[in-house]
Amino acid sequence: MTSARFDKNTKKCISIAEKPGTFGVEFHNKGYALLGLNYIYFPLKVSYGELEPVIGLVRRNFHGCSVSMPHKARAAGMVDALDDSAKKTGAVNTILNQNGKLKGYNTDFYGAKTALQKTLSVKNKKVLMLGAGGAARAIGHAVKELGGKLAIANRTKNNGEMLAKALKASLIGWKDIAKEQGYLLVNATSIGMDSKSETAVSKKTVSNFYAVMDVVIPETQLIHEALRQKKIIIPGCKMAVYQAAEQFRIYAGKELPESFIRQALDSFKQQNSTRLK
Repeated sequence: MTSARFDKNTKKCISIAEKPGTFGVEFHNKGYALLGLNYIYFPLKVSYGELEPVIGLVRRNFHGCSVSMPHKARAAGMVDALDDSAKKTGAVNTILNQNGKLKGYNTDFYGAKTALQKTLSVKNKKVLMLGAGGAARAIGHAVKELGGKLAIANRTKNNGEMLAKALKASLIGWKDIAKEQGYLLVNATSIGMDSKSETAVSKKTVSNFYAVMDVVIPETQLIHEALRQKKIIIPGCKMAVYQAAEQFRIYAGKELPESFIRQALDSFKQQNSTRLK
């Protein structure tokens, strides 16, 4: 692994979020170092009202921009072009600057689909997804493309209705979640991000599903409860690693080796081996 170097030719990539995390920074910069690329990746804290001027800053100064909660849907309307994944989901989590023209991608869709395919099959199975934001759009499209029978519940009913209509999914009232049962339960909200004890659903609801998926990293109380009940799990790190690998390919034009991706997944497992116990 070569040492980092920064000069006038360094390609600068950023991530923008209301609550920046550390995963992307570590993943991308380690990948650049491994492949000897003159790139750097760093996070910026960006509030809802700051998004538009920051996108303008990206156009003038940055090679790439990763977009996190809650900016993914709005960012789709601020770029010059969208690839198929972004058109399909109506959300952007990755922006590539092509000589001042910004193209938006949705690698969350790729990450969700890959994480699902490598863990279980949702074909003809009921999937209940909580949430209707950018991550939910990506996961919902992945579930539908893989043949799953999707139901959506969201705290804001109007947003849930719009996504359910777009995905031709059924809509479940937020207060009715406890009555639901099925094959896969997906938390596509930020519930569990701020508190180790916070969880999207009760233990009883977890027991009503065969498997549980969560977008939040590090591992949440929801995932640990699913483990205690011996459920199949898809923790947030799995989707995050696969989407980040695709994001890396878009920024750098190079594939990361499978060994690097496996190591990233193993690192998450080690970090969470004693968390929440």
